Amino acid sequence: MSSPHADPARPAGTGSGRRILALHLPLLAVDRQILIAQASGDADAARHWRHGPAACHAPGPPGPMITIPNPAARAAGVRAGMTLAEARARTAGDILLAPADPRGDRRALAWLADLADRFSPAVGLDGDQGLLLDITGVAHLFRGEAGLIARAGALIRGRGFRLTAAIAPTPLAASAFARAQAYTHAHAQAHPPADATVVVAHDRAGPDETRAALARLVGPLPPEMISLDGERVRRVAEGLARLGIRRVDALDALPRSSVAERFGSGLLDLLDRLYDRAPDPLHPRRPSAPVEVRISWAEPIGRAEDIAAATAALVDDLVADLGAAGLGARRLALSVHLVDGRLHRAELGLALASREPRHMMRLLAERLDRIDPGLGIEVMVLAAPVVQPLADLDRSLPGLGQAPLSAGTGGAAVAALIDRIDARLGNGRVRAVRIEAGVMPETAIKLIPAAIAPQRAARIDDGPHQVTAPRPARLLARPEPALVVAALPDDPPARLRWRGRLHRVHLADGPERLTGPWWESPGTPAEARDYYRVETEEGLRLWVFRSRGSAGLVLDGGGATDDAAAADDWFVHGIFA
Repeated sequence: MSSPHADPARPAGTGSGRRILALHLPLLAVDRQILIAQASGDADAARHWRHGPAACHAPGPPGPMITIPNPAARAAGVRAGMTLAEARARTAGDILLAPADPRGDRRALAWLADLADRFSPAVGLDGDQGLLLDITGVAHLFRGEAGLIARAGALIRGRGFRLTAAIAPTPLAASAFARAQAYTHAHAQAHPPADATVVVAHDRAGPDETRAALARLVGPLPPEMISLDGERVRRVAEGLARLGIRRVDALDALPRSSVAERFGSGLLDLLDRLYDRAPDPLHPRRPSAPVEVRISWAEPIGRAEDIAAATAALVDDLVADLGAAGLGARRLALSVHLVDGRLHRAELGLALASREPRHMMRLLAERLDRIDPGLGIEVMVLAAPVVQPLADLDRSLPGLGQAPLSAGTGGAAVAALIDRIDARLGNGRVRAVRIEAGVMPETAIKLIPAAIAPQRAARIDDGPHQVTAPRPARLLARPEPALVVAALPDDPPARLRWRGRLHRVHLADGPERLTGPWWESPGTPAEARDYYRVETEEGLRLWVFRSRGSAGLVLDGGGATDDAAAADDWFVHGIFA
């Protein structure tokens, strides 16, 4: 069998110089159960989850099975994959059980990832039980890597979650070291100590020193630690154990062609990523903003004037970066991280792309008053997640410093007003009209936040279908049924009853036929409507339609109506000014 790694020579190291921090939460589900019990006021349950045998379970082929036991249950012999009956037998029935909640665990992990944004601009998820942070070049902001690990550990432990940590040049190596610590302590029936951390070399070490330290620490790891794909890696580890291979360095010493032929080239790829011989990307949970600036303090700030000054400095830095890139911001995102672990986040939309610092500061000032600094602010981040090209010439224009919303001269001032109202009342409160590719009136237009609207006022003629008759100034949210009397089935209404009142029609014009898209009802005729503009004797001007294929109400020769023919097939859809 041919192999892409037939050459026995190992790939050269990447020498990337990256520093990745892995935070592994081996008891995430158990810790959540403790927090849930505490929140509900059940002190006994919280105490049992912390000190007594307890476990989470999920459905399995033979019935409910244990997914994660706590340390006390593990000490009693309870293991993941064990049936509930066996778990109860091993603990003499003294085990507290709860259904596993993977969705809740993922939400908790995402929440912790948001909190970890204060330590790194790139935070990714490491499976369902960990976080990966790219801390390259940022450790000095936290008094070195030791200070950063201490701060990150204190933040997560302060939220009630136990963890192990590791720093390595690659995400896979950092994750493997963090998980290996949790594995070791779990099998020793002990909690990992607060300082349980593996650090590969140090952030100022050279490439050769880092690579040597990485190889020395990676070598003793069991092969099952090199991947999150538990079931597949377990089978590979069992196959390696039958060959007497129980360490990663022994696996790496085997001929690469033989490993590829027996276990697949994917295992070689994992080894190369682990040893920093091949690129090992970190996938951030949120895409990095095109432009982002941040500021942190050794001593937290809390005074209103200090917060305003810090925000102004962030705005100046953001504007400088936007100008260097020839961009303007269409959206701003301000994140304020507090010492007690809380996070304040505010997002603002701009009606026009801008890099005018006074305008940005005016918008952000609307949100600063809502921030309660509590014990103090330690990190502030300002990002422009949505940008668009903005020429230097545009910035010199009066007002916002860009082209107006429309051909009118007050477009820039209107955009500034939209931004101010949105900042004060909340994003999306100011709406604009967008023309959609729809024939029926209720689908032809859509209200969208003005901050993301096109830079030209929408007109009904912008749609893909030609409008052949006037449209009402007010379109009802949904067509309202009306009882109509007509001289002939295809004639316009002579009288109509709508909203409990009878209206006599004085003038009528139409019909205008609109047909719905055929693909929405395959196999059946598309919906068709005949629209009329009618004016009542009281001067009320309505837009009404009749569904195709209905007899309606017909006047007989004496002016009487045939009530048996009545049907709710007429509707009032709009009101003209």
